[in-house]
Amino acid sequence: MQQISLTVLLSLLLVSGGAPVAMENLTIAHCLQGCPTGTAASNEIVVRHLYAVSINQQTRMADWVSYRILPQSIGVASLLPRRWNNDQLAQNSVRVEELGTGAATDTLQQPVLGNQPESVYRITEFTVQAGDQGRLVPMTSFAGTGYWNDLNLVSVMSLMRSDLRLGAWSRLDQAVNALVRSDGELFVIAGPVYQFDGTLPEAGSSSTPTAFFKVVANQAGAVAAFLFDQDLPIHASFCAQHTELDTVAEAAGLALFPAATEWPLSGLGDRLGC
Repeated sequence: MQQISLTVLLSLLLVSGGAPVAMENLTIAHCLQGCPTGTAASNEIVVRHLYAVSINQQTRMADWVSYRILPQSIGVASLLPRRWNNDQLAQNSVRVEELGTGAATDTLQQPVLGNQPESVYRITEFTVQAGDQGRLVPMTSFAGTGYWNDLNLVSVMSLMRSDLRLGAWSRLDQAVNALVRSDGELFVIAGPVYQFDGTLPEAGSSSTPTAFFKVVANQAGAVAAFLFDQDLPIHASFCAQHTELDTVAEAAGLALFPAATEWPLSGLGDRLGC
């Protein structure tokens, strides 16, 4: 059984009057047709206002994050502060510490250098520059809510190179927001790919992802799946990364809509400009 944050369990007990809750029947509103399956049983599921995330015990980072975008949740994020914070609900996620205040092993170190809000990060035995990290959930999709600061939690941090983060990945986020404004709510699943057979790197090796995936879907069963190589140049088109849902599922090692049958029912790529 996967571990779910204590806050969620307490809420379930209150709703059920203290009676035992069957975890396999748990429904999470951030996930369309069920949350992804296929991760290790030791993964920790953390559910917050804006997203649900599965944290891998080995990499201590997200295997997947699922979220639901509404027209009213979208906003301008350019002036929102961006500084990583610990996720207090997550027991296995990487942690943020001031440089020099703790051991480098198994910590995410975030020094304060002058007026720079983000500088150098160290995870296990490798260093990640601030430009090579990003959020698996875009702030612009939730800047219109009061919970946008949840996106500063390290539980949604990814080791994504800046050319990808600022290029094709960001342009897809913009296209998704535009489609939500015109058509209504959309559900998104995003996460890293380490090996294209869905396996993780060996323990102790670098856990920098090889690629990232993003899958967009609506309630009617229309789906658009994208697979982004980590080394994509900044000018790359997100539409060129459009692929089949089965291709993404195999690369990530996940069943992405486990409660659905015969999905996708139609394609969503053309509505995203592809």
